Amino acid sequence: MDLSPITLEYHLRCAPGPAFDVYVQQIGRWWHPDYSLDPAGFVGATIEPWVGGRVLLEDATRGALQWGEVLEVRSAARLVHSSTLGQTREHPSRITVTFQPGAEGGTLMTFEHAGWTEENAVDRRKFTEWPRILDRYAALADAA
Repeated sequence: MDLSPITLEYHLRCAPGPAFDVYVQQIGRWWHPDYSLDPAGFVGATIEPWVGGRVLLEDATRGALQWGEVLEVRSAARLVHSSTLGQTREHPSRITVTFQPGAEGGTLMTFEHAGWTEENAVDRRKFTEWPRILDRYAALADAA
């Protein structure tokens, strides 16, 4: 049973502030519709950037569907939220995204999907396609 975090790193051309803003404020633009309940009905996604804020997928038929809660936020530096996407609500995992100054004014963005336990580890295998989603984020951030 693999309980290790899923970790990805991206070297972005933009500074940490814009990289953070694209991640949080433009998630509806970079989130891949295939990773929603109904790709044809995907309207967008939202992160409310405060502790206790919701992480939502928006569907044309079902409305806003919460799949996480913001646990920590440090603007331009760090975002942590729970995740029940593709999992049961009783055993959420945790997503941590950090934004550190990188080379030549860019950003090192580190994405970690962790919080795997014996109760939710069976769901971990569903998350092998994070690069497909996050590559879209990186392209949008690099264009900022």
